[in-house]
Amino acid sequence: MSLNQFEYFNGLLEINLRKDELSTIEKYFESLNNDSNKINYIKRKELEKLNDLDYCYQYGLGKKKDEFKAFEFYLKSAKEGNSSAKNNLGYCYQFGIGTEKDEKKAFEWYLKAANEEDLYAQYNLGICCLNGIGINKDDEKALEYFIKSAKGGYSSAQNILGDYYQNETEAKDFKKAIYWYNEAAENGNKFAQCNLGNFYKNGEGVEEDEKKAFIFYKRSANQEYLDAQFELGNCYEKGIGTDSNRTKAFELYKKAADKGHEIAQYNLGIFYKYGIGVKKDEVKSFEYYEKSANQEYLNAQYELGNYYYKGIGTKVNKTKAFETYEKAANKGHKVAQYYLGFLYQNGDGTEKNERKAFEYVEKSANQGFLYAKSQLGNYYSNGIGTEVNKAKAFQLYTIAAVGKHNYARNSLAIMFENGEGTEKDLEKAFFWFHKAAEDDCRIAQCNVGEYYELGNFVDKDEVKAFEFYEKSAKTGHISAIFQLGYCYVNGIGTEINREKGFETYNKAAEDVNVHNYFGKNDKETINNLNQIIYWYYKAAENDNNFALYKLGECYELGKGVWKNRVRAFEFYKKSASQGFIYAQYKLGHCYEKGFGTDMNKVKAFEFYKIAATGGNVDAQRSLAYLYEHGEGTDKNVENAIYWYEKAIENGYLDVKENLDILLKQQNN
Repeated sequence: MSLNQFEYFNGLLEINLRKDELSTIEKYFESLNNDSNKINYIKRKELEKLNDLDYCYQYGLGKKKDEFKAFEFYLKSAKEGNSSAKNNLGYCYQFGIGTEKDEKKAFEWYLKAANEEDLYAQYNLGICCLNGIGINKDDEKALEYFIKSAKGGYSSAQNILGDYYQNETEAKDFKKAIYWYNEAAENGNKFAQCNLGNFYKNGEGVEEDEKKAFIFYKRSANQEYLDAQFELGNCYEKGIGTDSNRTKAFELYKKAADKGHEIAQYNLGIFYKYGIGVKKDEVKSFEYYEKSANQEYLNAQYELGNYYYKGIGTKVNKTKAFETYEKAANKGHKVAQYYLGFLYQNGDGTEKNERKAFEYVEKSANQGFLYAKSQLGNYYSNGIGTEVNKAKAFQLYTIAAVGKHNYARNSLAIMFENGEGTEKDLEKAFFWFHKAAEDDCRIAQCNVGEYYELGNFVDKDEVKAFEFYEKSAKTGHISAIFQLGYCYVNGIGTEINREKGFETYNKAAEDVNVHNYFGKNDKETINNLNQIIYWYYKAAENDNNFALYKLGECYELGKGVWKNRVRAFEFYKKSASQGFIYAQYKLGHCYEKGFGTDMNKVKAFEFYKIAATGGNVDAQRSLAYLYEHGEGTDKNVENAIYWYEKAIENGYLDVKENLDILLKQQNN
């Protein structure tokens, strides 16, 4: 039996025996049995035995392995005219087996065998011409040799022709590709079988046929071809051409994964993570993600970053998380880019660098990742890693909101509410708050509750307000928990139940998730939280005006709760209505600047005047300014001078320059 060669698309030759090759050789010897060939038959048979002996020495089959002896026997058999030996001698020269490596001689021996119609030598010549082995690279010549070998029935040549017609841009011809893949597949070529499976699965060049795809994948997989085992696993997982069978999918993925198939390793990570077709095992999930990541598979590198960051199947390691995210991000993985930006922003696993955070999130956003677009909007809105650009923030939030990103919808609503980056529009603000709330965005649910409670743009409906606060509070949203407690204490949308209200306040303090809720250090968060709980308690004591004022301050500054100017305005308003001077000043300030309410300079003037008369120095300064510029009232220099002087008397020296200018103008 002769020695044959098989190639796996990468230009490297391997010696192997295949069923179709054996069949070709047997037919060859059968043809020698006719009368015209009887004279040479005995000599050829002896040469064939000699060639087989070479093979035994080369691979140690029944003989002690001796590559030098193998080479000697190949040389002797080749010189006697055995074409298979000539082909195998070329292989020895090409790879330096039993002799010094000499690619030029390898090519010469392949050529001699090919001229005697040796299919394998013709194929090997094609490989040499294709890759410039022992001769100048010549694609056209390579194609000629592949065609000769393929027409002679050699499956590897048939398969490589299929690949050529499938992928070569100028010669692309799916019909020819399928023809040659079919020829190779019928000869048992596992690579061609898998390739045909791909054609039938994707409907390229043929009508889509999942059952045929499954059949070809199975034939190939039964020959231990990794890609086919993976594809067959995919068929079983997703029910492609067969009934879905997660257990079989797992078994096939494992076969391929344990032989080094990186995507199968990644899929096994998923199966172990969620317990698909196997018992859930986060440690094994981590192990397979790591194996896949070590082979540079991007999705696995991203998942490995998640596991290190969250401590899934391994210990929390922010540095390793950063490293693996960075690997995937620098190769273009958009989600890894987003999370890498997050790590840079917060200084997790690396030094804090807002500029780099911006750069990576921008890269991710440019690839269409909605979370990144929303986050980039946040960066532009707040000047994180870049200059503040409200218009750009509005644009990005809009794109992400239309794409159904809830945080972006809520943020877009806030921009409409405050007139940032766009004109103020409460109708659109409520629309986007409600859209986000419908999809369970807890922040938006709280905001919708506020609209219904206060009657902002919509008809006041305290029952609906209570319902939305309750929905949001159930998810642990701190602001909603406080508002729910406030509703119970004051009977907003529900019956008064102070005990339930205080119980709700306490729930916020007991929530273990609170410590990282605001993204600040634990001590500061706890202090702020304790303050707001305290002021909510105090506010419940007969509507304590000072407590109401302090609650307004908490919401204005974002102490213990998210910043919320509308809520701050309402608390200031309640406190001011009870005659609390500081709240009256704050209410004037809200009206002057349009914070939490429509801008109204007349009302600003009214509240500044009340508070200024009551002795509030900030109100005195602000009232003087309005008189000076005629905002909310007629311009009146004398009154402006009077109130600037009052402010200075009470220690507000910063306005002395304003006073001097007015006095100078008056004297002139």
